[in-house]
Amino acid sequence: MGPGRLRRGGATVLALAVLAAAPAQAPPVTALTHATVIDGTGAAPRPDMTLVVRSGRITALFPSGTDTIPPGAAVVDLTGRYLIPGLIDTHVHLATDPSGQDRRDVEERVLRNALHGGVTTVRDMAGDARRLADLARSAEVGDIESPHIHYAALMSGPAFFDDPRVLDASRGVPPGTAPWARAVTARTNWPQVVAEARGTGATGIKVYAAVSAAVLRPLVSEAHRQGLRVWAHAALFPARPGEVVAAGVDVVSHASLLVWEGVPVL
Repeated sequence: MGPGRLRRGGATVLALAVLAAAPAQAPPVTALTHATVIDGTGAAPRPDMTLVVRSGRITALFPSGTDTIPPGAAVVDLTGRYLIPGLIDTHVHLATDPSGQDRRDVEERVLRNALHGGVTTVRDMAGDARRLADLARSAEVGDIESPHIHYAALMSGPAFFDDPRVLDASRGVPPGTAPWARAVTARTNWPQVVAEARGTGATGIKVYAAVSAAVLRPLVSEAHRQGLRVWAHAALFPARPGEVVAAGVDVVSHASLLVWEGVPVL
């Protein structure tokens, strides 16, 4: 269990890494008493524990009544409730269509609901980086109730860029040329396109489809050189799952695609 912000949810689960209000609104010290703590290490749950949070950081954890609660602390009795580490949702799509179904009010509601359910970090798997950067900034400074937001810049073969989702996420920019939604080929200038993706605030590159192993390998190499993760579909058609893994991607998504490793090449 590490330090972090702490927020109160409506269910019987409270995430250790989240804070219920912006720092200016929160009391300097909060004591959460009589909770059952599950620390995520595999250890047995610890009943009747007190956790002290000072200025958004966990500073003490002890069996209730065995140590002193700091004077002036706001005390919250969590009898019958649980404290767990913050959860991470590793696959969300917040801003595929910011002008339509992903309006700002919808995005904020989705993020708020996730936070109140104990999710303290989300990984957005490609959308309009202009909106995602704004959401991530608002979450970080406490303007909205939200988990921390990490997001990807999308790279794919040119054949993918007539997909309406890509058009919605890159309105105002010719398809395949946005720094956060880029068509790539064997002739791509990797240092440039990776640097531009990094400049959007993305912490990873998502590789979607229509990418060969020969294109994927230099993409992964340059992304890692510039400090970005690479997240890919398990099969990229034509790249097979084994080729995706061999290229060194950090994460593969959609286990159902693994079946393509054993499908004969036609």
